[in-house]
Amino acid sequence: ALGWLGIQNLVAIEVQQWPAVFQFLLMFVLADFIQWNTHRLLHKVPALWEFHKVHHSVEEMGFAAHLRFHWMETIIYKSIQYIPLAMIGFGLQDFFIIHIITVAIGHLNHANVNINYGLLKYIFNNPAMHIWHHAKNIPSPTGVNFGISLSIWDYLFGTAYLPKSGKDETLGFDGVENFPKSFWQQITYPFKK
Repeated sequence: ALGWLGIQNLVAIEVQQWPAVFQFLLMFVLADFIQWNTHRLLHKVPALWEFHKVHHSVEEMGFAAHLRFHWMETIIYKSIQYIPLAMIGFGLQDFFIIHIITVAIGHLNHANVNINYGLLKYIFNNPAMHIWHHAKNIPSPTGVNFGISLSIWDYLFGTAYLPKSGKDETLGFDGVENFPKSFWQQITYPFKK
């Protein structure tokens, strides 16, 4: 689409000359930071929250909870994420690899297991931390624990919250009991709002 606008080359940093391992690490960290910020936006901007509510309407954690989201979230996330990464010189193949890794981590973080990775919990998001992101009763009206693959952003920016095991926490949001239950109702809900 940018090519149609006459923009031929947006590459701001040439990373193709770097060793592959450093390219991957840079892309992983940058992609995750962008996703963390986008995730915060989904909670803070009322119009975006209406789309994200579909994901937060799960009332029982399980890996399939990761698959419940409104299709507009993908458009929002990937648009905001891909353009800066393309400007650094990452291509679609690189982007796809990171996406697959992120999806696998997301499945684990939504699984109904109480794993926190010990001291590595300060770097990597984990199921014990992510359940608090879905908890109905949290101290912040706009959410906590926005990390996708990495939790370090939540610790650095003060949005980390892990008071105790969240095993028996009620999940959802205020009014979740009245949220549409069927697929088509959930897909059309944000547009009606």
